[in-house]
Amino acid sequence: MQPGDFWMVEDRVRVCFIGCGRHSMESLQPAVALIPQIEYTAACDLIEERAKEAVRRFGAKRWYTDYERMIDEESPDAVIIVGPPQMHEEVGISCLKKGLNVFMEKPPSLTLEGARRICEAMKASGRICMVGTHWRHMPVHRALKKIYEGGGLGEIFRLEATYLAPDTMGAWGQPFAWGFMLNQAIHPMDCLQFLGGRVVEVEARGVIVEGRKFAISANLQFASGAIGSLVLGGCSPIFYERIGVQGVEGWAEAEQFKRLKYVRRGGWIESSDPTAIQTIIFEHGSHYRGVSRPGYVEELEYFAQCILSGAHPHADAEDAYYALKTLDAIIKSIDSGERVRVN
Repeated sequence: MQPGDFWMVEDRVRVCFIGCGRHSMESLQPAVALIPQIEYTAACDLIEERAKEAVRRFGAKRWYTDYERMIDEESPDAVIIVGPPQMHEEVGISCLKKGLNVFMEKPPSLTLEGARRICEAMKASGRICMVGTHWRHMPVHRALKKIYEGGGLGEIFRLEATYLAPDTMGAWGQPFAWGFMLNQAIHPMDCLQFLGGRVVEVEARGVIVEGRKFAISANLQFASGAIGSLVLGGCSPIFYERIGVQGVEGWAEAEQFKRLKYVRRGGWIESSDPTAIQTIIFEHGSHYRGVSRPGYVEELEYFAQCILSGAHPHADAEDAYYALKTLDAIIKSIDSGERVRVN
């Protein structure tokens, strides 16, 4: 099988994990055990005991400390890469060149250039390369998109996202602002793209002091003509998330990853009180099957379904690349005090 050849996998996707660190073992590998379309074939980590633990805990059939040897011996349909961004880029491109479908955790790279190289490798290979921006796969955000795709909001003209996270310094040795964008802000930015399409222009202001303060407020212009806002807060004692979409016929808002409110013009029933607010609420039940946070099971299930069907995912490496380009433009706008186009 050569890169670029059409490849349809039947019944189940044979998957190998590359990287068995904390996030892999706490969120993604437990999720795989809940997905019948995935056959967990083998696990690899530079630390032998971690790879062995994946066999014991999650049902991997074999373990390795060399991912190239694992791929040669196991011939998987896909790999799931979970580690630092440098590993995502290097190993991800290598696996795409070997003709494998790839799922990598976010961020795909520490740099825009690295993220671009992953996109190029994906396109050259003809394979799937998804990045783990799991917000867009959360049931509440999927439900929000279904509401407006079904016409429940009418024409969309405004989107907003607010996100607080406890980061007090730049992740992976990066400056505070860029490290926060790579580790945290990529999630709400990608979710806004999922709901509203690409952003073409930004104007932002920020207060950033490593270890003490992190606040960014950005105005967004979408290619669709809609406008939006992204508010980010670091050094927070809590995680907090809110995504809102407004159309000419209604408003929908997702909050804290599990609760969705939807209000439409005209209401649902006749009421003697014309000022009554009639709201529909969607909320996760007590038997939700997810692991850690919503979205992890759903994103890997979607990855497997795309491989099995031959469909290209809506959450590929190019989406992650564009989200990072938009976040880079926000930092440039803060530094310059001017509006910045997203090329």
